Amino acid sequence: MIGEGLKLSVFFGERDRAGDALLADELIERFARSGVRAGALLRGLEGFGIRHRLQSELLLTLSEDLPAIAIAVDQPARIEALLEEVRLLHPHGLITLERVALLDGAAPTELPGSAGEALKVTIF
Repeated sequence: MIGEGLKLSVFFGERDRAGDALLADELIERFARSGVRAGALLRGLEGFGIRHRLQSELLLTLSEDLPAIAIAVDQPARIEALLEEVRLLHPHGLITLERVALLDGAAPTELPGSAGEALKVTIF
C-alpha cells in the first residue's frame, strides 16, 4: 500500500470551454502538468447536466454535447493544490472529491477499512 489519496472528478459537457480551449483538453493538460499519479477522461453515452436536458448518443439526432468526466488521483496535497485550478476553470459545474487508498502493484497484506465494510476497487 502506498497510502491515503484523493480522487478528483469533474463532470461537464464535451462542448464546455475554458477560454479558447475545450475544457476536456485543458483539464487533462493541467492534470499532466501537475504530475498526478493517474488521470483519465471518460465520455458518456447518455446523461444530463445542470440544466437537466438529456443528452444521448442513442437519440436519432446525435448529441453534440455528451457528458464527460475528468478524473485525477494522487496524494491529498497534490489533489488539493489542483482543486483550486480546476475550480477556476470550471466554476459552475459539479466537482467531487473522494478518499481513496493508493495501492501499488503488489498484493496488499491488509485492505483498508474495517471488516464487513463495503469496498470499491477501481484500477487506473
